[in-house]
Amino acid sequence: MSRLTSRTYWRSLLVIAVCIAGAVEAGKDFTGRVAHGGTVGLGVKQWDPVCAYACRNSAAGFMLDCGDSHHGMDHGSMMMHHMPSPQCYATNDFFMQTLAWCIHTHCPEDTPISKLETYWEMNVAGRKDNQPLPKYSYQDALARVIDPPNEIVNSTDILNRTSLVNEWFYAANYGALSAIEKNISVDNVYTLVIVLTCTLGPILFSFVRFLPIPQSLITKIYSNFIDPPVFGSNHAVPALFGLGTTPTRGQALFIVYIWGINIILSGVSYTIVSPNLWYEGPQAVAMSVANRVGMLSFGNLILAILYSSRNNLLLYVTNWSRSTFVLLHRWLGFLTIIQACLHSVLYLQYQVKLGTHAEEAAYPYWYWGIIGTLGFTLILPFSILPIRQRMYEFFLASHIILFLIAIIGTFLHVYFRYYWQWGYEIWVAVAFAFWGFDRFLMRPIKLVQNGLVKRAHISVIDEDHLKVEIPGVNVQGQAYLYFPTLTWRVWENHPFSVLPLAPTSRSTTPSEDLETGKEGGQEAKTTIARVSGEEQRGSGIVFFIRCMGGLTSKLAAQAGDANGILTLVEGSYGPESSILYSPSPRPSTRYPNVLFFAGGVGITGVLPLLDRPFLTSTPGTTKLFWGVRTEPLVRAVEDLLGGRGVGKFVDNKARWGDTDVKISIGERINIKEVLEHEILGGNCNGGTTVMVCGPPSMRDEVRIMVSRLGKRGAIVRFTEDQYSW
Repeated sequence: MSRLTSRTYWRSLLVIAVCIAGAVEAGKDFTGRVAHGGTVGLGVKQWDPVCAYACRNSAAGFMLDCGDSHHGMDHGSMMMHHMPSPQCYATNDFFMQTLAWCIHTHCPEDTPISKLETYWEMNVAGRKDNQPLPKYSYQDALARVIDPPNEIVNSTDILNRTSLVNEWFYAANYGALSAIEKNISVDNVYTLVIVLTCTLGPILFSFVRFLPIPQSLITKIYSNFIDPPVFGSNHAVPALFGLGTTPTRGQALFIVYIWGINIILSGVSYTIVSPNLWYEGPQAVAMSVANRVGMLSFGNLILAILYSSRNNLLLYVTNWSRSTFVLLHRWLGFLTIIQACLHSVLYLQYQVKLGTHAEEAAYPYWYWGIIGTLGFTLILPFSILPIRQRMYEFFLASHIILFLIAIIGTFLHVYFRYYWQWGYEIWVAVAFAFWGFDRFLMRPIKLVQNGLVKRAHISVIDEDHLKVEIPGVNVQGQAYLYFPTLTWRVWENHPFSVLPLAPTSRSTTPSEDLETGKEGGQEAKTTIARVSGEEQRGSGIVFFIRCMGGLTSKLAAQAGDANGILTLVEGSYGPESSILYSPSPRPSTRYPNVLFFAGGVGITGVLPLLDRPFLTSTPGTTKLFWGVRTEPLVRAVEDLLGGRGVGKFVDNKARWGDTDVKISIGERINIKEVLEHEILGGNCNGGTTVMVCGPPSMRDEVRIMVSRLGKRGAIVRFTEDQYSW
């Protein structure tokens, strides 16, 4: 290599090193101009035109003489690099001429001058708001280049003439900026695709039932592809060693879509450019994937929060049940956590490999990102089914606290990294808005509309059941009850099915005196039934509650209090809040027959349906089969309905309006036998709707049996009353 060539070679390396040092130093300043009108790819362009931004990055490493305090680098030291001030960039003639010449020679000829002038005014001094305007316009600066430059000024010298920029460095800058903007634009578009398809999808599927499809085909579809569990015979009963529940086949199809589209969109449409100043080779792919899954996790977070909300807007415009949305919420939450962890791990390995992890970890965006990821990750073990069932209050509190830690950490991660520049925070804000809409707007509204101060009157039916009457409240379906005087956790609430309480109803519900004795070394309880005196109460609502420990045991201790206990009622919720019913336990010309199955206090989900006028003089048959452990609960229900012309139970049978009622006390209903007898035995002419409300095992048994009958050619459809959390 000749001496001249060697000198040129090392000088080029020196220039590139200085430029890269300047670019890295500039990259540590995360602030920039606030984006307006959306996010990258959706109303916002990150670098437009890219050629101009690449030119400025390539020229930013030169030393500028703007006065003693504005030098870009101390003389003779490449280690003491200081970026010139915005004022220096905006007033230095040679920098502006160098930048103008680079833009002139590198941007396409058809680039509008107006776009270049806009870029020039907004970006010569930098990307921050309220910066000084450049001394010259783009065209003025270009006109001042009298002799076109033919060399690159040495980076160790002050820029004292118009200079070329290093072409490799320009190409590497252009490659980095163009690739990143294209990839991030796709990231945002794909995130929007996931959010829109998973919100509009349930709406569109809900309208399929209005298509003129033969009943026999509908039954076959539901019996084979929608209603049965995806495997085994349990859906409501916990599976997988009690850690979760098995989705139905219809739910599984949508879960497969959610995961499938996330996996596909995580692996396609990447732009990889070389040379690339930021990432090269496999690292460029890894960082692009990290950005993609990070953005997709924002979209899935929005959906997870939307699906989990009690006031989920989709509940009002679809016929999907809340239990389905809650199940989908869990799968989406799991997916969000995986994507957030993958995003964090990929960036961690990149910084460790680069040797800059210690320095990067000191920035607020980094440690807030760690806090956000950790918050999401800890949600998972605290949300497994055994904890939800046995420590519901702990689950609820930990879920809210960890969610707030996670979403605040995520928001601050984006904020400290971009300071509102590119609109990424919009996704997090939308997710929080859905959460806030449910908790801070709709829930208070549903509390206030029922009156803030209500009194609940508790009666003990037997050692397993309570009756709760709340006069002066008008809700239907399900309601959430708060008992703020029973626990210091005043925010605690639980969902219960609602029964309307007529003004003529009497509180003659059987209650219990429990005598405790010892038999064979074991504690035994003897139940002595007694009936309280009559007491007129106004119209309202009533709940039958099974004692499960915790809050319900504290309720039992309040039984007999004539003044009642302070109660807040949040409602109404349930299928009645939706504008679409399908399938629903009501007779129609296509499904004139209705069979109800209730287990224990599940009767509360059925009785309001029996009390509706549309069950009067129906063309088909309406029957209720009720399995209950103890007779006092039967008498309590009978007393509640006594003022409505409802027949008394004789030999465990009764006639409630047009509904034939049969109860099984202390024994299981033979569901298989009943359904085969009623549907296949000729007792039901035409289509039949089968509705169940009861314990998980009963719901699963009815679901499986209805699906089997549908496969055998019966015109039947299944629905259940289930309000999951």
